[in-house]
Amino acid sequence: MILYKTIALKFGRNFEREQPGSLVGLDGHPVLPEDIRQHWRSVLGDIASARIYLLDHNAASYLDSLRMNVQGMPWEDRPESDIQSYVRDVDFPRDLIWVEYDDRKLWEDRVARRITTQTEDELNNRRQRGFLFDNRAHDMLTVRLFSALTDTFFLDAPLVLEISKDKDGRPDFTNIRWSPKRTVIAGLVRAGFLRDEASALEFFEEHRGHVTYEMVIGFMLFAALVAREDDLVLQEDRSLSNAQAKTARKFGKTWMAEALKSHVTIRIGPAAERHMTEQKARLRFEEEQTPGRAAPTEHWVAEHERRYANGKVVRVRAHKRGQSADRKLPARVVGPKKQD
Repeated sequence: MILYKTIALKFGRNFEREQPGSLVGLDGHPVLPEDIRQHWRSVLGDIASARIYLLDHNAASYLDSLRMNVQGMPWEDRPESDIQSYVRDVDFPRDLIWVEYDDRKLWEDRVARRITTQTEDELNNRRQRGFLFDNRAHDMLTVRLFSALTDTFFLDAPLVLEISKDKDGRPDFTNIRWSPKRTVIAGLVRAGFLRDEASALEFFEEHRGHVTYEMVIGFMLFAALVAREDDLVLQEDRSLSNAQAKTARKFGKTWMAEALKSHVTIRIGPAAERHMTEQKARLRFEEEQTPGRAAPTEHWVAEHERRYANGKVVRVRAHKRGQSADRKLPARVVGPKKQD
C-alpha cells in the first residue's frame, strides 16, 4: 500500500461522484456537505502540490537512529531544548512535503534495537504513516499526520499542529497550538472512533503524542537532503504509468493525473549502511557484556518521568532497585589510617 495514492484516489473519487450528507460534530453542530467537499478538495490540492518522499524501512530506521543521537533514548532525561534547537535550524527542501514510511517495520526495528517492546497484536495495528509538512505561510508551519488502518482505509488528521515562526522564519516550539478539523472529527464520530467526550480526549491525546514524537523523522530527512551526502539514495518515479495517465485523461479524470504525478523513493546509501552496521555491532557487544555484569546493589531511585517511544509519559514513583547485599560475604571495612 502507498498511503498518499490511497488518499488521493479516495478523496478524488468522492469529490467526483458523491454528494455527502451532513455530519454532526462532537459539539452537536452539523458539518455541511460543502465543508466536507472543500476538505476533500484541499487535501487533493496539497498532495498534488507536495513533494512526495517514500522512505523504505531501512531509511526510516536510519533517520530514527539519527534522531536518537540528538534527542536521546526514551529513557534518557535529556532536555527537550536539545532536539528543538536542532530541528529549528533545519532547512526545508520544499515548502510543501509529504513523508511516508512503514510504521510497523520502523517499530520492529526499534524492538530489535532494544528501544521499546511491542506485542504482535500491537505491531499488527501499525501500517503506513504519512506526514504533510506545510511551510508555505510566512508566520506558521503546520504538520498533519495520516495513518493507514487497512490497505484501503485510513485515518485523516483530526488535529493540525500549528507551529509559529519567529522573526527569522524559524519554528518557535514554545508557541504552538492544535487546530481541530471539524469535518474529520465529525467523520470519526460517525465511524464510532469517538463515542463520548472521554474517548475523544484519549484519542486526541494519543494523536498529539504520535505527531510530536514521530514528525522529527521528517526533520532528520530534510537535514540529510540539504546536506547532500551519500547516506541517502533518491530515485524519482512516476506515480502513474503512461497507460494509467492516458486512461485517466481519456475518461476526464484530470484530478488523478494532477494529484499523482511523481514520488521519490529513498533508500540508504554507503554512509548510512556503515552507520547501521556499526550500530548493530555496538548492540551485539553490549549484549555480550550484559551476562558478565554484576547486578547493582539495592538502592533507592528518586521519583522521575519515563518517556516512551510512542510519546507516552509515565511518572514513576520512588522505589528500591537492585539486589540486597549478601550478608554472608565478607565486607571490607575501611577506617582511619593507623597513626605511628
